[in-house]
Amino acid sequence: MTGEQASADAPGRRPPLPAAVVAAGKVSRSGLQVADGVVYWSEARPADGGRQVVVADAPGGATDVSPAGRSVRSRVHGYGGGAATVADGVLYTVDQTDQRWARSVPGSDRPPEPLAGQDPPADAGEVRRGDGRVVPGSPWFLTVEERTGPTGTTHRIVALPLAGAGPGRVVVEDGGFVAAPRPAPDGRFLAWTAWSPPAMPWDSSEVRVAPLTTGADGPVLGPARRVAGGPGVSVGQPQWCPDGALLLVDDRTGWWLPYRLPAGADGPGAAVALAAGEVEFHAPDWVLGQATLAVRPDGSVVGRMGRGGGDRLVVLRPGPGGPDAEGWSLDVVDQPCVTLAGVACPDRDRVVVLGTTPTEAHVVLEVDPAGRRPPVRRSAPPVPVPDPDEVARAEPFVAHRGGAEVPGHFFAPPAGAARPTGGGPPPLVVFCHGGPTGAGEAGWDPVVQFLAARGLAVAVVDYRGSSGHGRAYRDALRGAWGVADADDCVAYAEALAAAGRVDPGRMAVRGTSAGGFTALCALRRARVFTAAVAWYGVTDLAALAAETHDFEAHYLDGLVGPLPEAAAVYRARSPLHHAAGLAGRVLLLQGADDPVVPASQSERFAAELAGHGVSCELVVFPGEGHGFRRAATIEAALGAELAFYTGLFGPEAMPAGAGKVAAGAGAMPAGAGEVADRGR
Repeated sequence: MTGEQASADAPGRRPPLPAAVVAAGKVSRSGLQVADGVVYWSEARPADGGRQVVVADAPGGATDVSPAGRSVRSRVHGYGGGAATVADGVLYTVDQTDQRWARSVPGSDRPPEPLAGQDPPADAGEVRRGDGRVVPGSPWFLTVEERTGPTGTTHRIVALPLAGAGPGRVVVEDGGFVAAPRPAPDGRFLAWTAWSPPAMPWDSSEVRVAPLTTGADGPVLGPARRVAGGPGVSVGQPQWCPDGALLLVDDRTGWWLPYRLPAGADGPGAAVALAAGEVEFHAPDWVLGQATLAVRPDGSVVGRMGRGGGDRLVVLRPGPGGPDAEGWSLDVVDQPCVTLAGVACPDRDRVVVLGTTPTEAHVVLEVDPAGRRPPVRRSAPPVPVPDPDEVARAEPFVAHRGGAEVPGHFFAPPAGAARPTGGGPPPLVVFCHGGPTGAGEAGWDPVVQFLAARGLAVAVVDYRGSSGHGRAYRDALRGAWGVADADDCVAYAEALAAAGRVDPGRMAVRGTSAGGFTALCALRRARVFTAAVAWYGVTDLAALAAETHDFEAHYLDGLVGPLPEAAAVYRARSPLHHAAGLAGRVLLLQGADDPVVPASQSERFAAELAGHGVSCELVVFPGEGHGFRRAATIEAALGAELAFYTGLFGPEAMPAGAGKVAAGAGAMPAGAGEVADRGR
């Protein structure tokens, strides 16, 4: 009998959320879009080996419409996005394996037909594609293409023929990065975003527009001009309105706000602000195809408006002067999502959102912007909706550090969770989000709930550098990564302990990717935490700068400093070089095939810790990259992390059964990973 079975047999107590359910239920949804009134989105399914499929909101319910057996995923920039688009009843998808675009009829059993003009599969490791669009009224398809060769990596917009077997044509290539190629509805103009290293798209980027003509030899661009953005300004999400105006997001005020550029004979005109204030309508463009704004048939705009870790759905309407004049109004739409990742408008009466509620993650909801009808769920919940009494609810909590504020959310264990023996406050696990430009979310996170159901309090910290709080807060991490973020997490934990919310003697910190680096730095910089858990976390900044993919090749120039001038700073900030001074235990969970943070980082760090007598457990998962996708991997990783906390905090803090998982969840499946227990 497992510990959870024993707990289930106890009077009045149900078993906590099993690791297997969390793993299978970590279905991530993205790519919300509308074509001909039909809503589509993508789902990554851990239970199917992480395969990603395209789903349509059909009359009989959500239905898979991408080709069977095909995983739809782009690998552009290492993070992908924009791997599917629908036009004129045809579904275009990128195959995860060969990175070629292919067309198919949604839901058809016929095999997909690759578009012409693409390299054969043998070259797929060197060419990656995504974020494609059909040029209206022409036989051409535009896509972002990333190509790695002997002299480096190039980023360009390429046109592929929809008919015949001709070659592809390069449309945009200027030596920098490109994204979001968006042809106008009449095919006369092309808009796209561009940026050049060392800037990241959320640092300095541009929206460019050029006249577009198409013929037998492919699309040809006229002179391009910058219509938004520039040095110190971040822009994104260019999209055309039915009347020829261009909609985009721009942070010229220090906040990502929506702007409309009126239509003109020579392209878009001067920008008109649709909203004002200290709010965000956009997020960092880590993946292609972000869509948190949508134009409605009547010319109004619906979008996600965020601030301080919470999102609202709003409708922006033109004022008396019309859509090309200042004076737009803003109305908040009542709906249950507290975080929003996608917005789409099938028609004038409906809005569809992809978001997270306090009890459900990654839900697709149909919303009536007029409030006449309640929201309608368009997707099944990845994890069964729990009893409200079993949910840990987000509570905004602000810590103070040197006169500044550190925002975040605190999740106390729910009423039905196990309690520490003898009473007292619960142990704490601080979550450090990735990015480090990411942000903590107030919605239902199955990993947060997995730990909270077992009596652990969770704090999700928006340390300096986090998005959702304006450019100044985002830029506050420049030159200070590994210091400011770590100190903010320490201050947050100390504030919770001082408020009596958690046990100050039982606090751990954990993070994923860049958050793993922050967690390890926090463990080293203060004696507040007794342990750190890093999922594919950075341990060596110099190695990261040398080994990571092209998209992030210069990211550390801003976060730490340019090399070689800042080499001493890189060494001083890297956990790898401070194993001797680390006090506490460490758990490292790593994908063997990670292209962003190679497994060698975790392996070298574990060896250093072992050499200095520091307790470290390392788990390496073959076949996994940056972000675990397979249910067996996620289940095993959660089991290892929970067992780690149980051994760390002791039975008096996590009562009998609280640290158990469903049978087999804490064990490594055959061939799934290799475990090294170092320095105990």
